[in-house]
Amino acid sequence: MALLDKDRRLRLADGVDLRALPLTPEDAFVLSHLDGTASESEIALATGLDARVIRRSLEKLNGLGALAVSSSNPAPRSPRPPSSNSIAPSGTFKIHVGAVIEQAATPKAHHPAAALYDPAELDEPVDLDKDRRRKVLDTYYRLSTLSHYELLGIEPSADKKAVKAAYFELVNDFHPDRYFGKNLGSFKPKLERLFARVTEAHDVLTRQAAREEYDKYLSSVQRTQALDRSLTDANIAAGEAERLKREIQEQVQLEQKARHSYPPPAHVPSAPPFTQRSIATPTPPPVSANHSFRPADVDARRRALARKLGVSLPPPAARVPSSPLPQADFSAREAATADLKRRYEERVVELRSRQVQRYVSASEEAESRRDFVSATNALRIATSLAPDDAALSSRLRDLEARAVAGLADSYVEQGRYEEREGRFLEAAVSYRRASRGKPTPHVLERIAHCLYSGKGDLREAADFAKRARDAAPDDVNLRLTLGKIYFEAGMKQSAAAEFEHAQQLSPKDDTIKDWLRRARKGEA
Repeated sequence: MALLDKDRRLRLADGVDLRALPLTPEDAFVLSHLDGTASESEIALATGLDARVIRRSLEKLNGLGALAVSSSNPAPRSPRPPSSNSIAPSGTFKIHVGAVIEQAATPKAHHPAAALYDPAELDEPVDLDKDRRRKVLDTYYRLSTLSHYELLGIEPSADKKAVKAAYFELVNDFHPDRYFGKNLGSFKPKLERLFARVTEAHDVLTRQAAREEYDKYLSSVQRTQALDRSLTDANIAAGEAERLKREIQEQVQLEQKARHSYPPPAHVPSAPPFTQRSIATPTPPPVSANHSFRPADVDARRRALARKLGVSLPPPAARVPSSPLPQADFSAREAATADLKRRYEERVVELRSRQVQRYVSASEEAESRRDFVSATNALRIATSLAPDDAALSSRLRDLEARAVAGLADSYVEQGRYEEREGRFLEAAVSYRRASRGKPTPHVLERIAHCLYSGKGDLREAADFAKRARDAAPDDVNLRLTLGKIYFEAGMKQSAAAEFEHAQQLSPKDDTIKDWLRRARKGEA
């Protein structure tokens, strides 16, 4: 038989007793894929084993007469790559080294903005047809999540001409002047915001330097957010660890099943016990059917004859009471069961330890590249497999802190870009994310400043500004930011107090003098 043929379909030969075959774990694993529809090459693909291992097993099985070519000729099926859950009898598993990145799910049929606003807004009595109202609402409520490319509906590779064409098409829908004299109701500020954002996208993407800077920022945002989700979602690593545990158990069960598929040793019947009776008394002749006495009478007649002749016969052999399972056999079976359980547990521990070491090595390799997120994810899996290892847990905590700090630097850069573009509320979000890993006075102050500049929540802005001031009370800028927030909130006395402290730290700063004068005037 030509082995590893792409078209030949194999199956188990009829009448083969698997228990009588000297199978190794690899042989049993290959044999489990002989369903009559898989070719040799598909078996190799499905098992994930080396082609040489497949070839040796198939040649051995063929030599044992265990293989047959399927009589049917099924249509060739597309080869399926081995799933992530594939296991090999050698006890090795495939692992993914790197950050576990969450993948986007398949988009649903309904519009993604449908759940972001009240459908009653579509029924507002304005001079816009329903399709136009729906387009305005669907786009407006997704603005914070749309990139410039997504907003214009173009590919990142689109040239300047395509950008302009997309821009003018959207302006036809969103330019407020197009609806001059019409009743727009709550749609008017939405259209103004949409037009401003569409114009911003056009201006950025039609200038080469600005577009290159935006592309760099956009790439950073996409990677950072994906890594952030991966880093903060410990369930991803826990799920991977549970999958590995199941694979290890399946692997050990497969090995045990293959080990016990060997035929039991041939049973040699033992000789009958050597007794005195077997020597002294010859075997009696068979009793014919016409004799009137029962078999028991033969022994009585024999004894009577012996008494007449003066010969003594040995006593009859004592009957051994039957037992369903002798005590010695029962103890041996218990010992064998305990040994089987012990070997099972030892093998599970061995394979689990092997996986722990592999993920620890993957973590160390990622850490050497300063990829702390990937290193953390790999070490999380190792720690989930060895939850009682205190050294691993301590090392994981250190890596998590370093990973969060590394992400914080990326978020700070994103916040700076958004701040330069005048997108203050988005910048506040980026700085807030950065504060998880770097709660420095500067980062806290930028959160407060962007909330203040973007007309956000002043109470929240004041909280961040106070935290920054308390951490660095001699920093003039922190005092000035907090004073501005107090002034905007109508807390003129508190604002004046902050400006006074700032003036003491920088007495020649005319900006501080001007703010202090305004605050004192407000007090009066």
